[in-house]
Amino acid sequence: MSARARLTTEQLRLLRRGRQPRLDVVLKAQERERSTRKRERADKHPQPTPEQIQHELAETANLPIVPLLAALFDDPKMFDSFDQFHSAGFRLIEHSENKIMSGSHKRARGYLFKKYKNDKPGDKQLRNYMRRIEGARLLRSFIADHGFQHVVTPKKWLYELSPSFPERYLVIAEKLDLASRSSTESNYDHIGKAQLRELATILYYFRGLNSTSSNLPFTEDGKIAFIDTERWHHDKDYLHRVGARLSSARRELAEDVYKELKRQGARPYQSMFK
Repeated sequence: MSARARLTTEQLRLLRRGRQPRLDVVLKAQERERSTRKRERADKHPQPTPEQIQHELAETANLPIVPLLAALFDDPKMFDSFDQFHSAGFRLIEHSENKIMSGSHKRARGYLFKKYKNDKPGDKQLRNYMRRIEGARLLRSFIADHGFQHVVTPKKWLYELSPSFPERYLVIAEKLDLASRSSTESNYDHIGKAQLRELATILYYFRGLNSTSSNLPFTEDGKIAFIDTERWHHDKDYLHRVGARLSSARRELAEDVYKELKRQGARPYQSMFK
């Protein structure tokens, strides 16, 4: 970037008038522009309110595993890295370096614990967790309201760590009994019409759930599991990835579902935590 490109609006105004901007004027102008950009970012990505956070923590308080968690999460450095999380007694799911860490513990069977490393800013972590929980709750309500029988999504909760932790929140997720990757791919190859309609309807309303079969696996009892609700609110192309697993006839059926919902004026769901 050139020196001129880095000039603030105030500096450019002065230079156009043939005047050399004073240092104090430059510093004040730079501070104003930083404040403006900060406000714009805050408006675009609003933080969860204290009331919203407390509501989620109140929901979590009813979980039967809560009395065990203080003993499981007793080292403020355990989320410094994947290896340290593993060393604390958790069985972790393999992930890329920039992804959320996800692990289970033998003392809390039936649950997964999801947490970013401590180097990710706390405000971004919290907003991300709240969006995951929001997406799971909306999707569970949607499935129940529509009487869907062939899809499922895990319950998710927010947990607050002790004050000694640098970043104090994580997500607790219900652990589903998932089928193997090969079984999932085979199930997509032979998916039935009723299940395909349920999948296509959900992907219309929750566009960001459209992903690879590894994020939309089958469970052992034959349901499609929407396990990753991080970006459920994104506006992706319909059947962007999972559609590649479908036969031409099933993909055509999914497109018919999309066209009918669009004709009805159905609108995708939106998140409070963008």
